Amino acid sequence: MVREVSARVVLLVLAVPSLVCYLLLVDNNTDHYHPLTTEDPEDLWWADWNEVHRSRRAAVHHNCLHARKGNVVSFSRLLSSRKYLYNLLLDERHKAIYCYVPKVACTNWKRMMMILSGRTNKVDPLNISSHVPHEEGVLTRLSVARIKSSLLNYKLRTYTKFLIVRHPMERLVSAYRNKLVINSTSAADFKKRFGVTIMKKYRKGSSAQKIPKNGHGVTFAEFVSYIVERKQESHQSLNEHWASYVDLCHPCTIRYNIIGKYETLEEDSEYILRKIGAPPDLHFPPVVPSRTASLVADYMASLSPELGQKLYDLYRLDFKLFEYDYSNI
Repeated sequence: MVREVSARVVLLVLAVPSLVCYLLLVDNNTDHYHPLTTEDPEDLWWADWNEVHRSRRAAVHHNCLHARKGNVVSFSRLLSSRKYLYNLLLDERHKAIYCYVPKVACTNWKRMMMILSGRTNKVDPLNISSHVPHEEGVLTRLSVARIKSSLLNYKLRTYTKFLIVRHPMERLVSAYRNKLVINSTSAADFKKRFGVTIMKKYRKGSSAQKIPKNGHGVTFAEFVSYIVERKQESHQSLNEHWASYVDLCHPCTIRYNIIGKYETLEEDSEYILRKIGAPPDLHFPPVVPSRTASLVADYMASLSPELGQKLYDLYRLDFKLFEYDYSNI
């Protein structure tokens, strides 16, 4: 009997170091994990991307500690005034919450959320018309979901939460071109809603008499002046296509498990899908390279140094939280 007990103790002691090593590899911010080996390439891939996302979370946490309180909505306020949760979409099947950011692959990720949450019978995201995921009621928004505050609190603290960001100025230029420059049905609506107002505000004299009724022709400098003044003077929220990540997703209040980036969209998307336990044959659509990054410098050069500084100040926290550089523009 004594020998049997002693043997069990020895086995337990030998097992403890292995158990500890295994637990150290578990990402406590995620619901699913993979034990690490040193031979399997897939496990090494997981280890690399676990570290990438650990580092991104740490950067957000560190910079949030130094954020001004006025820039951060408290958790209790998120629960009581749910308008702040408008961009957070719920996938109850996989216990996942996605904060979508317009102009950062959100159409395709909303398509993915439709498949994941069972809102469509289609299995290929590209077979879902691009306008469908943006229609109200197609996906569950936390802002309108009939959830008691206590349960909402639980979901926000325990579900796998993710968002995807890109360089703030690249996103801004993309939004400007997509909504106020090109000719499309969506752009036509934005030009009428914003274009005419912007040009009337910044064009004087004879130029004010030549403003087209369709709102076409807003310059980038006029657009930037408008959003900077609207935010600074009236303290009103900006349209979601150019609102900051801080205002849309509240990363200093909500602890996101996964922070994807447009620059590594393919890898991050695969990482997200596997972490939440998506069907193994479901993958993010092929990523089409964007040419917007090559245009940013020219657009920024059209701004005066003073206006450029005000623009940076508007998105300063976005730059810091997600480690983007402004000096190279």
